[in-house]
Amino acid sequence: MVIIGVLFVIRTYAVRADGSWKPLLYRRLIRLPVTKHEAKSIISLPRWRLSQMKKTVLASTLAAIGLIHLPLAFGADQIPSPTSDSLERITITGSNISRINKEGPTAVEIIKRDEIEKSGASTVLELLSKLPSVSIGLTGNSNTSFAQGAASVGLRGLDPKYTLILLNGRRLANYGFADGAENTFVDLNNLPLAAIESVEILRDGASAIYGSDAIAGVINFKTKRNYQGVETTANVGTNQKGDGTTESASVTAGWGSLEKDGQNLLLTVDVFHSDPLKSNKHDATSNRDFRRFGGSDNRSVDRYLGSVTDFSTGEPGFPIPGCRGSVEVSSGTNDNRCFNNQQVLLSPKILRGGISAIFTKRLNGQDELFAEVGFNHSETTVQYGLAGFDPSFIGNTDGSTNPGLANLPGPSADGSLQGFTPGDQLRIYRGIYEVAPTQNKITSDTARVVAGWRGVIGKWDSEGAVSLNQNRLKDVASNSVLKDVSSASLQSGLLGNGGYDPFAYWNPSSVINPMLTTTERVAVSRLETVDWKMSAPELFNFNGAPVGFAWGAQASHESISDQPDAKNVAGNIVNAGATASTASRSLYSLYGEFNVPLMKTVEMQLALRGDHYSDFGNSFNPKIAVAWRPTKEILLRGSATTSFKAPTLPEISSTTSGYANGIADWARCGPLGYTGANCSYSPKQYVAGNPDLKAEKANNFSLGMVLQPMKGLSASIDWYAIKQRNTIQLLDPQYIVDNEDIIPGYAALVGRDPRNPALEARHPGLNKGRINSITTPYINVGKTDIQGLDIDISYELPLAGWGKLKFREVNNYTLLYKQSITPGTAPASRLDSLNHPRWNNSFRTAYEYADMEVALTARTQASTLNIDDPTHTQDPAITNARIPSFTAWDLNLNAKVSKNLTVNFGVNNLFDKAPIYANTAYKDDFVQNQNDLVGRYIYANMRYQFQ
Repeated sequence: MVIIGVLFVIRTYAVRADGSWKPLLYRRLIRLPVTKHEAKSIISLPRWRLSQMKKTVLASTLAAIGLIHLPLAFGADQIPSPTSDSLERITITGSNISRINKEGPTAVEIIKRDEIEKSGASTVLELLSKLPSVSIGLTGNSNTSFAQGAASVGLRGLDPKYTLILLNGRRLANYGFADGAENTFVDLNNLPLAAIESVEILRDGASAIYGSDAIAGVINFKTKRNYQGVETTANVGTNQKGDGTTESASVTAGWGSLEKDGQNLLLTVDVFHSDPLKSNKHDATSNRDFRRFGGSDNRSVDRYLGSVTDFSTGEPGFPIPGCRGSVEVSSGTNDNRCFNNQQVLLSPKILRGGISAIFTKRLNGQDELFAEVGFNHSETTVQYGLAGFDPSFIGNTDGSTNPGLANLPGPSADGSLQGFTPGDQLRIYRGIYEVAPTQNKITSDTARVVAGWRGVIGKWDSEGAVSLNQNRLKDVASNSVLKDVSSASLQSGLLGNGGYDPFAYWNPSSVINPMLTTTERVAVSRLETVDWKMSAPELFNFNGAPVGFAWGAQASHESISDQPDAKNVAGNIVNAGATASTASRSLYSLYGEFNVPLMKTVEMQLALRGDHYSDFGNSFNPKIAVAWRPTKEILLRGSATTSFKAPTLPEISSTTSGYANGIADWARCGPLGYTGANCSYSPKQYVAGNPDLKAEKANNFSLGMVLQPMKGLSASIDWYAIKQRNTIQLLDPQYIVDNEDIIPGYAALVGRDPRNPALEARHPGLNKGRINSITTPYINVGKTDIQGLDIDISYELPLAGWGKLKFREVNNYTLLYKQSITPGTAPASRLDSLNHPRWNNSFRTAYEYADMEVALTARTQASTLNIDDPTHTQDPAITNARIPSFTAWDLNLNAKVSKNLTVNFGVNNLFDKAPIYANTAYKDDFVQNQNDLVGRYIYANMRYQFQ
């Protein structure tokens, strides 16, 4: 019966050049002679249509014998029906040669449109964050990042700069602001989810195919093609407490058929809006005193009215008289403070909109002109805390007669500050709460234009295009505080000369306004590319099977101009650094790829790419990969390749001054008695680009197996290894501080306040001033050694006419993660830490009946040590402490209500899993992503297709 079914399907899908259906390929597949008329019909077909016919036949054959459960290069909705005129070749990420089936020498995960809808995600970042193999770099919610407003992801636990992001197989311009002032990346917020038809994830080194950046892998987003009709989508979601609401909508319209009309225009318009999450709405964050989680007290101590410390004596500080909060002793520093439980916005307000168009004009049966145009505009508004004074400011009271000083509590007979005498230097902690909090508005405009031709030259499928990409950013910071003006005003106020009086509850606007300013940072990132490629899936025969070959050439120019405000550059803005970068480079590339059938059941991929960079030289990267199918139920595969990462433009050109957050100064904290999260400093960090940097290099290896032991059950397991060298690093600032007195020269990289003899007298062993700066240079120094497993198991259980149950288990397990980031040191394990958990897991159970599916997914992250990096000096009080594993459950219901309407409802973090807190000096915060942190998230979306 199976054989009969196979032959029936083959006969059904055979087609002549004139469109009539006949069993032509049936004879070719079973080696029967082909008539002259039939041979002429086959030869007269355009070669790309003949190749697609073969794909259709094989896919149908596999379906007939039960192998359709192995993921193919295209979904069932993409397989042309016998009456379809659309026969488009599919090329899978990781190769320039089109394939019949997806499962080849390297693993590629494909997320289709229906899976995207069932995920409940409203953004590309949300979609990818649910995958065990993907790690989040930036969420767009950070208040301390140099790349505010952007989102990024990485693979294999590496930084996002090691994962190449493509749109329809082509590169995009990087975000204009670099993460950490060095790591460039593509902002995922510029990719509207509504326009994405599928996502292909290649988790293997791919520099031999794509060049730089693909050390960890490639993520390729594909949009719709040759679409006719009109489709609308709408999505709304909100946290159970009513904040953090997201709303999105899109319209997609397609006119014309390439086969019938010779042209097609596809237009997509989308909008997205997100409100901030508010700390006071949620149990975990409403009380900013996180000592109940073992963390620090994050309530404010700088408002209503603030506090003061006598720097000269080192005595514990006191609240300024008139506290409108609660006067308590700080558990970390033993100071008396005025505590206030302020509301914090946990995420920004976001507004995005975009429009994209794809036009294709068929010149004849083989040639097409195409153009892609896209524009995205986004506005991200981030609210910070209150504007304040320079934390390093020390006011010399010089015999001040300010009555506030005489009213500070203390044991002195006159009731003054402990040990205070005229002339003592005071450190003032006072937020300028008379004005609104500091706010940054980041505006991002991204434009993309691609124009090209594709067709056939002889036996070669050919394509050439010009691509222009630009991202322009403007970051406007309101209510920034001028350091010189505010310091002078505060000094005058302390002396009673009419400046800002910290002992007054409210200061007039005439005093405050001169201290405030608005700063503006502007950056432009551009990428211009010309590319040409040709491929022949059947260049010649070897061992009775066709050998495929592809080659291509590419020339590109990349540039960045990041210009900060002059006031930031001068260091005249309180609590703000500056980064500047202006650089460009040209790149010329040539590459080739073979797909060779070594045996009937063995295929091999051979690839080689050469790149010439105008700034650092050449890079050559080969790849070899083999796939063996000993039986129809088993596929074995393996690959070996080299890959590289060119220095980012900011790494070779930037000048940066910022802040290094979460630095533990144990040499000082020990004598002072500070432990855990209380030993955490944010000193200034100075960085300068290094034009002599070389490219980072890596060797990638993989071995895997795909199994189909029975109908409905499929499994794959892939081992991978990355050995990276010459990685470009800033010397780890924590490592510098830990070894300040051990490694020669490191002490010169650490800046400190003057020592305080009075404080040292009360704390034996204290012999260092407060850390205020760290200088960290860029160098080619690091090594990374990674090994792990990707496991994917799925099973479908038919229920005898009552639908079916579907199960899928996906696990990314890291076996080894060693890294060195300092000269001359061997790689040390970073595994089992907050930044590198041993495993991430997703288990999905679904019931499908007719046009309805209900699914429950468990997302789990492994337990880890309670430290960001095991190589950092640990606090003796929490050594070997662990963070428990975390599991969040997601529920989704998807139903096709009518022929045109599909609806989707769901709840993320269904059981409102309580968050988990990390309480180290290096990370004093929750470890969950933002949505899981605040509990249940409820959403609904719909898609309507007009006839």
